[in-house]
Amino acid sequence: MRNGGARRVSNFMTHGYRTRRLAVDYSVPLVTDVKCAKLLVQALRMLGGRAPRMKTHTDCMSSRRMIKLPGFIDVHVHTRDPGATHKEDFASCTAAALAGGITMIFAMPNTNPAVVDHQSFALAKERAIAGARCDYALFVGASSDNYNVTPEIAPLAAGLKMYLNETFTTLRLTDLTVWIKHFQSWPKKYPLCVHAEGQTTAAILLLANLHNRPIHICHVARKEEIQIIRAAKEKGLPVTCEVCPHHLFLCEDDLKRIGEKKGQVRPCLVTKEDQQALWDNLDAIDCFATDHAPHTVQEKSSEKAPPGFPGLETILPLLLNAVHEGKLTMEALVDKFYRNPKKIFNVPDQPNTYVEVDLDDEWVIPEAMPFSKAQWTPFAGMKVRGSVHRVVLRGEVAYVEGQVLVNPGFGQDVREIQAKTKIQPVVHGPTIDVNVSRPGSGLDGLLSPSAYYERTAELEDEQLERYTQLLQPLSNKSNVHFASDVDHSKVDHSKLHGVQRAVSPLPFSNVIRHKSDSSSNLYVPPVASFPSSHVSHNLTGHHVLSVDIFSKEELKEVFHFAEIFRNAIRKERTVDHILRGKIMASIFYEASTRTSCSFAAAMERLGGRVIYMDGSTSSVKKGETLEDSVAVMAGYADVVVLRHPEPGAVSRASQHCRKPLLNAGDGVGEHPTQALLDIFTIRDEIGTVNGLTITMVGDLKHGRTVHSLARLLTLYNVELRYVCPPGLGMPDHVVNYVSERGISQERYTSLEEALPDTDVLYMTRIQRERFATQEEYRQVCGHFIVTPQLMSRAKRKMVVMHPLPRVFEISPEFDTDPRAAYFRQAENGVYIRMALLAMVLGRV
Repeated sequence: MRNGGARRVSNFMTHGYRTRRLAVDYSVPLVTDVKCAKLLVQALRMLGGRAPRMKTHTDCMSSRRMIKLPGFIDVHVHTRDPGATHKEDFASCTAAALAGGITMIFAMPNTNPAVVDHQSFALAKERAIAGARCDYALFVGASSDNYNVTPEIAPLAAGLKMYLNETFTTLRLTDLTVWIKHFQSWPKKYPLCVHAEGQTTAAILLLANLHNRPIHICHVARKEEIQIIRAAKEKGLPVTCEVCPHHLFLCEDDLKRIGEKKGQVRPCLVTKEDQQALWDNLDAIDCFATDHAPHTVQEKSSEKAPPGFPGLETILPLLLNAVHEGKLTMEALVDKFYRNPKKIFNVPDQPNTYVEVDLDDEWVIPEAMPFSKAQWTPFAGMKVRGSVHRVVLRGEVAYVEGQVLVNPGFGQDVREIQAKTKIQPVVHGPTIDVNVSRPGSGLDGLLSPSAYYERTAELEDEQLERYTQLLQPLSNKSNVHFASDVDHSKVDHSKLHGVQRAVSPLPFSNVIRHKSDSSSNLYVPPVASFPSSHVSHNLTGHHVLSVDIFSKEELKEVFHFAEIFRNAIRKERTVDHILRGKIMASIFYEASTRTSCSFAAAMERLGGRVIYMDGSTSSVKKGETLEDSVAVMAGYADVVVLRHPEPGAVSRASQHCRKPLLNAGDGVGEHPTQALLDIFTIRDEIGTVNGLTITMVGDLKHGRTVHSLARLLTLYNVELRYVCPPGLGMPDHVVNYVSERGISQERYTSLEEALPDTDVLYMTRIQRERFATQEEYRQVCGHFIVTPQLMSRAKRKMVVMHPLPRVFEISPEFDTDPRAAYFRQAENGVYIRMALLAMVLGRV
């Protein structure tokens, strides 16, 4: 807790409060009554020292669902500071943001004076440093004559904002030649945002296409606008867009309730048809943004009412209510309000930052929200379900239960943070080798900053042009452009009065693997990433030999692309352009049905072709080594899929393979793609992986599927149970790996004993091919068989999985049970392998 602010010390700073707060923060059960404590101790003694099982996402006292979400990013906020602080200022605006679960805002440049040059940018930064309570970045505005100045500010700004239609600003640009000059001068590696409505949307998309540069379109509102943006995305244009809550939740029919004057906003409130078009095309919308544009009640009631709505404090409750009503998924909310803005504008992580929301809190939005100076809202009277309970920003409790606890000035300029940390650049796209000395080489002393940037710009233009040629149209796919990186040691800061600039966030390869925080009443929902033509993962051109290469973030990338492909296939949308012209070499030294066929199906659905080789009909019969076979096949193909009966053989072969090689199983070693599809299936069937009890049954000694699955599950908060015949237990190296990462493991000899608390029952067959004699095999067969009678002891909400083939460990009579997920699991293998193939070949 921070000291300061007008709050009562007795409420927040007592030892009792600190103890209770720590208990809540770290999910520690807290008993404050001595008699209750004695009863608890006695009950624990009666259990014989075993801890009671408490697995619930419900707060036992409030019976409310509290979930933990990332700190959200609003890329479109009008702070009115400087120049109109009676409407809003940085202190009140960022307080409203925190109350709305927003921990980072991007401030628009249409202030007084407008932010269009070095002096006005420095003034806006000075105001932000003094007043901001949450983190921020500042836009620079395009004017009719500042196209020669803005490139110098570009490294320090959130982006360039161009106003092309009527709105509350003096920065409107009506001259097409000025548009072109800004397009030519603003560096392509920095975000360019436009206010473009109606026909102007089409015009700016054409201009962006002609200049081969990414753009971000603000507050899309009309049916024709989202339709043309979708068409542009399908043609491969790197365009992104945002939508505001007042266009999703209000329409022109609401003007009678709000009032004609108060209801003035730009873009105007639209028809129900336009509103429905936004919901129908939600998959083509990249970001949610408030366009928070406060004016006082008196101003909004005047004859010439200025356009604009406040929205920072209401956007998250409205979106949570949409989740409750089924209009929106929680994953889509986090994508469009956190993940995509973070990628599009290339902002860094906010460490130890999150938002706790109460999903069950039903309330009516009042006439005025507490923190914005506007003191009115167009959403007054709307009943919503979901509210912000607490916001933690960089480890500090910034907001809790209606009170903002951080002082003005606590917020930080995210661009300045990036510049100071000097994070290594990330290549967002296929790696392109250019034979020019990099920054930091011996040539640096011979180059002035301006010469360096001229050379860097030439290289980036060349890279962008070459990479754009790789972009292919994809139905139902958004082309998110990631802001590029730059060496900030070369920036001339002298003209910017101490204002500094950002570099990119850490690449996934540098992210430490952590087990997700989880508790009995605080659930972290899975966050899916966003489809993009710009590569944000580090799988391109890499082998996939083990599950150990994956971080939690990369799993989310794989799963999201798999979901995209699954939706496209189910809706009969073609995706066969993605890997058109590519060839996959399928090399299987062991028999396979699902892995072999699903890889082939994945490649062909994406438009590629498959060539085959096996150990029985190839030169292996003549004595050719594995290494030589793989080296030869790699010359014929773009990607290699290999299965071999010897543990470690795939890893050994990868040293002789100059193309990406995917491990399809190496004896009793690993099967990484199976583990990926298994976790994807668990998420799909149950909704989460955290907090589950997963019971693995069968031949755990030889089962490479369970070896990989157990290792990959250490990225989550789970409990593992092992049920197996004597001598077929989980290998020590897997048990030790899991134990070192703090995952609970228990061994059982009876499936009946382990079953009642099981959330995922993962059955495996006894692998006859791993036994020396038939007699040894028969001795361990038939111990554990899933039948409808047995499953009457299991939970109603759980799933039974199996990597297949099954022999007799699952009765066919159980196939009709809704909990039988193994055939759906097998189908998911196609989508996961589609995602992996597209990722390692650099096509997504």
